[in-house]
Amino acid sequence: MTQIFAQLSAGQPGTLTAEKPPPTQVYDQHQVDVPVIGSEGVAAPATGGGFRAACAGLLTGSRAEMRNRLRVLQLLLTIGALATIRPQYNDPWQWATLLVLVHTFVFSFVLLWDKRCCGTIVRQLLPLYDWRALDLRYTSTVSLVLYVLFYGLAFSHKGYGGIVTCNWFSAVFSLLTALAYGFESWLQLRNDYDGRPSANN
Repeated sequence: MTQIFAQLSAGQPGTLTAEKPPPTQVYDQHQVDVPVIGSEGVAAPATGGGFRAACAGLLTGSRAEMRNRLRVLQLLLTIGALATIRPQYNDPWQWATLLVLVHTFVFSFVLLWDKRCCGTIVRQLLPLYDWRALDLRYTSTVSLVLYVLFYGLAFSHKGYGGIVTCNWFSAVFSLLTALAYGFESWLQLRNDYDGRPSANN
């Protein structure tokens, strides 16, 4: 027996004290508003660029990843709508759409950058606000407003020549942007009403 114990050294397989496996941490991706860098809720950077990178994994990833992709897709569609709109002088629908698109682009960019920085830009400066409720109100309001403005653009005067084609493209981009915001609102409603306990409420 002494020879057997003499051959066993500390830390080698076969010792009497077995090492305990490290505890596994479970992250609920559906309840984290601002995922921590390095956790599973943060989407990996997609290869490629532009529209294809924004659409990659849009319907197959987690809800946090889908919302990040949707926010990038909203920005790209807003850029397309702003680049093609040619508002006429006396058309209030086109000027209202231009104003809404500019403001939504700025707000969505700030919220996306804040989420990438784990809430260190806006949410840390205003910690008393319920950002989950504000985010839901923002996306649903923008979706509804852009959807109504699309019908105004569809029946408005498009101008003459190539301006007509540009305004039609802008109307289509505005409709796609409204649908992207609506889809993000649906994901937020699923987070709030799917029966899972919320860690932030």
